[in-house]
Amino acid sequence: MKNSILIASMIWLLAMTQVQAQNDHTGTLNSTTTSTFNYMKEGVKMPYCVKVQESRNYNPKFEIADIGKIDKDRISTPVKVSKLITVTNNSNPQDNRTIALKYDKQGADTFKLVSNEKGFTINVDNRIMEYIMGKGIYFA
Repeated sequence: MKNSILIASMIWLLAMTQVQAQNDHTGTLNSTTTSTFNYMKEGVKMPYCVKVQESRNYNPKFEIADIGKIDKDRISTPVKVSKLITVTNNSNPQDNRTIALKYDKQGADTFKLVSNEKGFTINVDNRIMEYIMGKGIYFA
């Protein structure tokens, strides 16, 4: 009797796990990128570090005509992207900042982080934000 209850509970647990796995159609992607750049301050190159933590949440949708089928066609939906950008400047701790970006990614990823003489520039879908070391954030 003890063994049959154990086997029945294991089968029930496996069945519930399979049902949950079939219903959950979301996915996530997490990545971290660290870059070291230089900016000019009074004719001297000063190093600083930029760390970009990215999280993408995928929520696929399927064609209504494919309900109940095994092979389903996905509908293209935008991906929710959030990025946490951390600026670390060891020579001047007042420049340390954290910037949060959230946007919907369409097609190709258009996020670009480019260094310049004053700090760095972030370009997302031709929307430009410039971070100038010692001064702050400016939007073009």
